[in-house]
Amino acid sequence: MQTQTCRNVAVAVAAPEGAVGVFMPRPRTKANLLLAPTLTTVRGGKIVVPVLNLIGATTKLPSREVLGTWAPTSDDMTVMELDGELTNAKVKRWLDEKFGEAKPLSNEGELRMWHMGAEDKELFLQLLRQYPALLEPRTGCPPATTLPVEHEIHTGNEPPIKVRPRRYAQSEHGVIDGEVKGMLKDGVIEKGDGAWGFPVVLVKKKDGSVRFCIDYRMLNAITKRDVYPLPRIDDTLDNLHGAKRYTSLDLHAGYWQVPVALKDRDKTAFVTRQGLFRFMRMPFGLANAPGTFQRMMDAVLRGLTWQTCLVYLDDVIVFSRGGVGQHVVELAMVLERLSNAGLSLKAKKCSFATERLEYLGHELDEKGVRPMASLVESVVNFPVPKDAAAIKSFVHMAGYYRRFVPNFAEKAAPLTRLLRKGVEWSWEAPQQEAFECLKRVLTGGHCWPTPTFRSRSRW
Repeated sequence: MQTQTCRNVAVAVAAPEGAVGVFMPRPRTKANLLLAPTLTTVRGGKIVVPVLNLIGATTKLPSREVLGTWAPTSDDMTVMELDGELTNAKVKRWLDEKFGEAKPLSNEGELRMWHMGAEDKELFLQLLRQYPALLEPRTGCPPATTLPVEHEIHTGNEPPIKVRPRRYAQSEHGVIDGEVKGMLKDGVIEKGDGAWGFPVVLVKKKDGSVRFCIDYRMLNAITKRDVYPLPRIDDTLDNLHGAKRYTSLDLHAGYWQVPVALKDRDKTAFVTRQGLFRFMRMPFGLANAPGTFQRMMDAVLRGLTWQTCLVYLDDVIVFSRGGVGQHVVELAMVLERLSNAGLSLKAKKCSFATERLEYLGHELDEKGVRPMASLVESVVNFPVPKDAAAIKSFVHMAGYYRRFVPNFAEKAAPLTRLLRKGVEWSWEAPQQEAFECLKRVLTGGHCWPTPTFRSRSRW
């Protein structure tokens, strides 16, 4: 394409002939090329999308690159077209026409809305009351998704594995028995009679309570890997440029909303003194569980992700660059998708229309992103390493925030040098200085601006 020109480009989509849907471009294809969000009809397996070459020399649009997402329009959520700003009054009229009145939720007093004014709060409550199945509190395991999604475990022709149970203290047996009883009651597990069996592991949490886990390491070693990707955290944070309001949605026992395929349930079996049990819902610890869950969530919110919301496993962030009215409308689209998929939220962990958000270990606001103070504190309080394992742990913790440390690799080099094979342990002045330097930079309180992607430069 020539510079400062606009052309209609045919883009291939996997959709039936004549289907009507919305094309939403990816945040970045090439810095100077803009693809327009387009309501379009599928003709011959393709849709037509306007592309504008803003600046620079003649540019080719990549022929085999994913350019965006296409989602069919739904009769369940009508498109609202209004002239001018989406004021609260306009959005309230739309909510009245779309939904009408609804009963108050039983847990409205627990919803994180204390920062809102009365008018804004009432607008959000009017929307949330339309989705009691999503937001009403429930005990035990939530219902399984209504989507045709199951977790499968592909082990090929490998023979069944049975791992010898571990020994537990009497107090630990009581914890295990209680967990098994609760999961049986909630329909998470059932009694098993297969040839597979793995041991229970009790992991202590920070608050002193115990997490019930299964040691699936030997199963994972023979499982064919699903390489479906999780979103890159830096891409996720970059995409929030200019966002003014955030709503954080937390799924209730997210993994347990996905069934395990009947043919693979025996492979999830675990052994206790009460006998053999297997999972009916997807447990933690399976190699491909994150991929299964992320794929489902991406399918549920296809066409909205990267434009209106971000999804990282069971955490959904709805973000808006406009006012409260716009945020209500965009939240409505996300809630409608989740409701249609039969998913459930843990309402007391959700926060609505905040101007500041903690997400994936970072604090976000309109100005940019910074490390979460509580996690930086753990880096600052890290003791002087005494061996290579401690250095590896420290560098890993500090490296999570490497975007806030200019020339991180260079600053950490004296430390990482001791991790090389054959290098003798020697903690001297360069290592101590590097150790203190990384702590000093991370405690500087720097706010890293999110990129605009308006030019060829990164920032």
